[in-house]
Amino acid sequence: MILAAAWVVFMLVAYPGLMTMDSFDQLEEARAGFFTDSHPPAMAALWSVMDRVCSGPFGMLAIQGTAFLVGIYWILRRAMEPRSAAIVASIVFLFPPVSATMMAIWKDCLMAGFLVLGFAGCFDPRRWVRVLALVSFFVATAMRYNAFAATLPLIVLCWQWRELPWLKRYALALAAWFAITIAAYGVNMLLTDRQMHFWASTYALSDITGTLAHVDGSLPDTELGPLLVPTDIRVDHDFHAAVRAKYRPETFNHLLAGEGRLWTVPISGTTPMPAARREAIEHAWREIVGGHLGAYVRYRFTCFGEVLGIHPKFQGLTVVNRTAQVPERLAANHISTTTLPLQRTGERVLVFCARKTFLFRPWMYFSLALLLLRFTRGHRDVFALLASGILMELSLLALAVTPDYRYSHWLVVCTCLAVALLIARRARGIQAMPTIACPTMQ
Repeated sequence: MILAAAWVVFMLVAYPGLMTMDSFDQLEEARAGFFTDSHPPAMAALWSVMDRVCSGPFGMLAIQGTAFLVGIYWILRRAMEPRSAAIVASIVFLFPPVSATMMAIWKDCLMAGFLVLGFAGCFDPRRWVRVLALVSFFVATAMRYNAFAATLPLIVLCWQWRELPWLKRYALALAAWFAITIAAYGVNMLLTDRQMHFWASTYALSDITGTLAHVDGSLPDTELGPLLVPTDIRVDHDFHAAVRAKYRPETFNHLLAGEGRLWTVPISGTTPMPAARREAIEHAWREIVGGHLGAYVRYRFTCFGEVLGIHPKFQGLTVVNRTAQVPERLAANHISTTTLPLQRTGERVLVFCARKTFLFRPWMYFSLALLLLRFTRGHRDVFALLASGILMELSLLALAVTPDYRYSHWLVVCTCLAVALLIARRARGIQAMPTIACPTMQ
C-alpha cells in the first residue's frame, strides 16, 4: 500500500508524461515506423508498441516509473524490513532531484528503471531471475549510448551464473557485460532505417569550437581557412576570432541556431548531412583536436565542470514544466494539455527545490559518492552501485557538450541508494552482505 500510494502520487503529478523536443522526435518516429540514429532507436521501437496499447506518453511513463519503483524497493529490501524498505523507496522515488527527471519521457529514465531492476535481480538465488537481470541490463544499454559505463561494475562485481572460483566468476561476468553491450549496440544498428551522423552535426562542431577557444594565441586564416571553409562555416575571415567569440561552455545551441550561428546543420528530421560536408567536418575535427590536444583536454574539463554544476549559476537545471512544452507538437500528437491543481503544486515544489536549494547540483552527489567509497569495504553491492554512478558521470567528461542535469540522474540515484543501504546496515549491525543470497553461499 505504501508503494502503491507513492506510485499514484507520482503518476498524478506527472500524467500523462512530460514531453521535450527529444520526446516528440522519438514519438513521431515511433508512429511513423521509421527510425533514425539521432536517438537510440530501441526506445522508439518500444514506444511504437506501447503507443498501440496506450496512445501517447502515458504508457512509457508507466513503464519507466513502475520499473524504477519496483527496482529500488527490491534493492532496499535486502537491507531493511519490508515496511521500512517501502517507505525509503517511496522517499527516494519522490525525492525532487530524482522524480523531476523521471516525470519526463526520456531515454535516461527508461535506462534508470531497467538498471535498478537488473541490479536487484543480480542477488536473487533463482538462476532464471539472474538471467532476467541480464535482459534488464540489455534493455538499459539499448536505451542510452553511454549506459555501458553504468552496467560495467554492476554486472562484473555483482552478477554470477553459479558459484565459481573468483577468476572464472569475474571472467564470465565480464564476458556477459561485453556480450550485452555489443548486442544492445547491434540491435540499435539493425533498427536504424537511416543514419543521421549526429556526431558530425553536433558533437564534432562543439569540440572544434571549444578546442579553438582554449588554444593559446591565435591561429592564422591560412591554417584554419582550408579546414573550416569546407564545413560551410558562416564566416569568411578571422576564423579563430569568430569561433572564440561564439564559444560558451554552458551550451552549444547558439552555434547551430539563431542569427549569429556559425553553422547551419540538420539536427532534426530525417534528412542527413551530405557526405562531402560530413567528411569535411570530420577532417577538421581530426586536424584541430589532434593538433591541439592540450586545448581539447582543457575544453573537456571545462565542460565537465559545467555538467557538475560547480559554478554559482547552473545552466543545466532540467525541471520540465508544462508551460515549456511546445503546444503545436502536443496538439499534433493528440496529447492532453489539461493541468490539474495537484500537478501545478508538484511543479512549483520541484521548481522551488531546483532554484532555491543545492539539491540539483550534481557535484554534491559526485563528491558524496567518492566519499562513501571508503565505507563500502565488505559491501560489494554498494561499492558497485557507487562505481556505476561515478563511471557513468565520468563518461560525460568525454561525451557531454551541454550541462543537462538529466545526464547526472543515474549518479543521483546511485548515491541516494548507497546512503540508504549503508545507514540501514549499520543500524542493524550488519558489517557485510553476500554478493548473492544463494543457499550454497555463506
